[in-house]
Amino acid sequence: MKISGHRDGLRVVPIALAVGAMLGMGMVASAVQSAEPTKKIEIVAKDKEWKVSGYTLKDEPTEIVVRNEDTVTHGFNSSLFKDVKVKVEGGGSLAKGLGPHVYRVEPGKTMIFHFTKPSKGVGEGSTTYAFWCDMHPSMKGEMFVLSVRGESGG
Repeated sequence: MKISGHRDGLRVVPIALAVGAMLGMGMVASAVQSAEPTKKIEIVAKDKEWKVSGYTLKDEPTEIVVRNEDTVTHGFNSSLFKDVKVKVEGGGSLAKGLGPHVYRVEPGKTMIFHFTKPSKGVGEGSTTYAFWCDMHPSMKGEMFVLSVRGESGG
């Protein structure tokens, strides 16, 4: 009888360890979610083409990093910037006289846009926003701003 009781005790230990591990993983997952970094979209100008990686979420702090790896200056403008307050830093500058959201980035330089794209309301889904170089009409691209809804649909 004593051996049988000992065996039952051994079964409880792995179960307790498994439950403890799952609880610990849940706490780690919560900590990771609450400390999520700013969403980032990276756009590289190279060989007079745009290469895009990343995405962002509506209502989340976002960075768009535009890196010019070409030997010529490029312009950068986007429909994403309409009705959004944008902070720009790095090696880019506003192209004076061409509108509120037309920027220039010199060869070998990087500029970073910081902003939050707000949701416009109920029923708004994910959206694709165009961007382009006003100096080179063939240089066009798109970036994605996703809308994430909770279980309640809002």
